[in-house]
Amino acid sequence: MSILSFQLNAASLPQVSSVTVKTRAPQNELVTVWYRIPKNYHPRQGQMSRVLVLFGGRNSSGKDMASGRLGWGKWADDNNAFLVSPGFKDDNYWEPEKWSGRALLNALEQIRKRYNICTDKLLFYGYSAGSQCSNLFPAWRPQLTRAWVSHACGVFHEPTARMRFVAGLVTCGDADHARYVISRNFVENCRKKGTNIIWRSFPNHPHDVSPDSLRLAREFLTYYHKACSADLTGRNSRRNDIPVYPYIGDDQEGVFYRADSPKAKNILPEDRVLLPALSIALAWGEAE
Repeated sequence: MSILSFQLNAASLPQVSSVTVKTRAPQNELVTVWYRIPKNYHPRQGQMSRVLVLFGGRNSSGKDMASGRLGWGKWADDNNAFLVSPGFKDDNYWEPEKWSGRALLNALEQIRKRYNICTDKLLFYGYSAGSQCSNLFPAWRPQLTRAWVSHACGVFHEPTARMRFVAGLVTCGDADHARYVISRNFVENCRKKGTNIIWRSFPNHPHDVSPDSLRLAREFLTYYHKACSADLTGRNSRRNDIPVYPYIGDDQEGVFYRADSPKAKNILPEDRVLLPALSIALAWGEAE
C-alpha cells in the first residue's frame, strides 16, 4: 500500500524536461529548451494546457526559469500551465525574426507532440534581457500571443496596429533610470497609437525583480488565461472586440478608481492606466 501511495504521489509531482533544436546561429547550433509539466496534468484532460514562455536574464540557461523560479512553479500548478524557457545565448537572440523565433516554435511543436498544450495563444514573461524577448517575440507573431509582460526592459518593439488586441504589461523600478525612461516612452508611444499598455513603476527599486512586480505580473497573466479559457478548447477565440476597463489608475498617485468615478475622469491622459479587472487593479495600486 505504501509503495502504491509513493507511486501515485510521484506521478503527481511536476517534472522538468527538455527538447533540443538545431539552428544556424553560430553560438546556438544546438539549443536546449526546458519545460515544466504541471503537477495535475493528465494526458486525457478535457482541454489543452496553457503555455507560459519565460525568459530570464541575459544568456539564461532556461532550466531555472522552467523549474519554477520566482514563484512561477506554483502559478503554473494552480493554472495547469506548462512553463517553457529556452537557453538562448548571444547571436542577438532577442530578435526573433532572425532565428530564435523559429527555434522557439520548433521546440513548442516538439513538446506539443508529447503533451496536450496550446501553442497558438501563448503567454510571455521576461525580465532584464529576457524582457526584450517577452515583447519582441509577441510583436513578431501577435496572432500566436494572448498576453505579455516585460519587466526592466531596455529594448521594445515599434508599436503597430497589429498589437492593438494583444494585452501587455510593462513594469520597471524607477531607480533603474535608463530602463525606466525607455519603458515609459514605449508605453506613451503605444497609447498614442491606440494600444493600451498597463504601466507600473516601483519606487526606489534598481535593476531587480521586486515581489510587487511579480504579484502584478501573475494577476495580469491569470486574468487573461482565465478570461480567454476558450483558447484551450481548440476553437478560434481571438477577441477583437473593444475591451472594457472598469477601473482607471492614476500613475502619479498609485491609486485607482471606478471608471465611472468623477475623480477618474479628472486624471490627466498621460497618467491614466486602464485596468480590465479588480484583481489586476488591486495588485497595481490602492483603491480610492
